[in-house]
Amino acid sequence: MSPNGKRKAASPAAEEPPEKTTKTAPKTLKLTYHKGDIFNAPDNTLLVHACNTQGSWGAGIAAAFKQRYPKAYIKYRDHCVTDHDPAIDAVPTASSLLIPPSEVEGKKGKPKSHYIGCLFTSAKYGRKKDKPETILANTGPAIKQLLEDAKKEGIENVRMCKINSARFGVPWERTVAVLEGIEVEDGWVGEIEVWSID
Repeated sequence: MSPNGKRKAASPAAEEPPEKTTKTAPKTLKLTYHKGDIFNAPDNTLLVHACNTQGSWGAGIAAAFKQRYPKAYIKYRDHCVTDHDPAIDAVPTASSLLIPPSEVEGKKGKPKSHYIGCLFTSAKYGRKKDKPETILANTGPAIKQLLEDAKKEGIENVRMCKINSARFGVPWERTVAVLEGIEVEDGWVGEIEVWSID
């Protein structure tokens, strides 16, 4: 009771401060840069390049892939022109194709244990290639699909060239922004090596 005879109001129980929930920022894809031959890679490495949906590896690094991995090229071409028809049922852009190792080299037939990853970022090539904005919009979903497929295969090492920047004419920095904005899901490779000869 207070001196004036009034009952004191019970003081409210001290409220505990709310628990701080620390939200960790999602992990995003990391790129590391290397100089040298992208093809001089350890076994079970995934080598990635951007492709058209027409079944052509006719120029640039795609031609180098075709020369070094002719069986992989046949699988890519069959995917584009046999499993699909470029005129009426083309391979969807923003998708990818993971080709398991299938090559041998030299007289002894030593296997080349490299996976080949095709990112379908442009429907066509040459003067008919897609616009940069379309290619960039296709890049994120294509790489996500490829990383999910790589997870199923247990692939731990991924190399790519500076995709989209040569024959497709997209400034590399714009593709970097897309790639580094991709959230890495559980089990995905979180780092991709970017290889160039200069």
